[in-house]
Amino acid sequence: MKGLFGFVAFALAAAMGVVGCSSSSEPSGPHAASVTAVSGDSQVAPTGAQLAFPLSMVLLGSNGTPVQGVTVTWAATPPTGVTLAPLTSTSDANGIVTTNVTAGATPDTVTISATVPGVQQAVLFHTLVVNPCQYLAPASVGQTINAALATTDCNYQGNGYYYDFYLLGLPTGQQSVRITMNSTAFDTYVDLWNASGPYVGFDDDSVLQQVQNSELDIILPGDNYIIGANSFDRLRTGAYSINVATRSATLNGCRQVWVTRGVSLNDVISAADCADSAATPHHYDVARIIALTGTVLTMSVHSAAMNPAIALYSVSGANYDRTLAVANDDSAAGNTTAFIKYTVPASSVFDVLISGSSPTDSGAYTFDVSSSTTASAAAAAPVRSGRGGWHGGGFTLPTDPVHLTKPKT
Repeated sequence: MKGLFGFVAFALAAAMGVVGCSSSSEPSGPHAASVTAVSGDSQVAPTGAQLAFPLSMVLLGSNGTPVQGVTVTWAATPPTGVTLAPLTSTSDANGIVTTNVTAGATPDTVTISATVPGVQQAVLFHTLVVNPCQYLAPASVGQTINAALATTDCNYQGNGYYYDFYLLGLPTGQQSVRITMNSTAFDTYVDLWNASGPYVGFDDDSVLQQVQNSELDIILPGDNYIIGANSFDRLRTGAYSINVATRSATLNGCRQVWVTRGVSLNDVISAADCADSAATPHHYDVARIIALTGTVLTMSVHSAAMNPAIALYSVSGANYDRTLAVANDDSAAGNTTAFIKYTVPASSVFDVLISGSSPTDSGAYTFDVSSSTTASAAAAAPVRSGRGGWHGGGFTLPTDPVHLTKPKT
């Protein structure tokens, strides 16, 4: 990952020694008496990435004003821990001196020293270089990030796909977001995990097999999530952009909108929605959800405007082919609410088709997905895999379902 600022929620020790007295052994030329405005300490970066901010400081003369023309020497311990560019830099008219830092090839804790003529002790900076598979760059709603997949990025699970990972925090309450990833260098692919473990969604093409940029629409509870920016094909590199934006908490006709357990949404069935192939078609919306072996999916559709129907299909193959799992019209005699409670025989992606019971049915409805994963309403949501420590030890992503519907090549 190039040019990204890594957030790791632990503090690095910051020790900077600055003493304002001169040494007779120092070289001739302009000298400083002290430094101020030291910036760039305690950054974190994955191997091979440039630190988000250069190291910098302002050099002051004995009268307390910025001094120009002082040559500063930069060095790293261990020397291979980072690359410094330049190794020597000269203060400008404002007394500012800087160097850029690129993380080395091996995770390590690196100390960088700046030797300033006229200042007795070197100014120290600290950088943590981490495994790219244990690194989360921050992402936020409304932000567009320009980055690149590189051979130094995380080769996730050793399968030949380079990943950049982002931590997305969403506020408490139900949220609806669109995650887009665009590139002219490769066919993009986006994965999404809940930070507690479950894999909750993915997208390959915004228009299946036509537009090779990714667009993941999802309605989900506020929480911390991990975005995995990667490629459809193995060993692809190049520039890309990724953006997270809010969207209305509604479905989108034929194009699926992902949902998770515990969400509820209001929408309308109309002639503008997706239509089946019947001579007099039913119109419907599509929600998509991941469910794991042995869990129970409980869903309902309520409407005062029409007699709703719901159908659950497992999805597989490069064309996202659907196989009917279960369908329902009326939950009970005299009750037009559509209701499904389905025990999942094998982990899969499922499409939920919501429509009226007859082709003439249309109108507003409410779609609810229970948070329960068992027949008992008291069950907690599943966590497929534990994680390593977020602090210091990085993180370990859970094993994903290998893109259940579209195996990569």
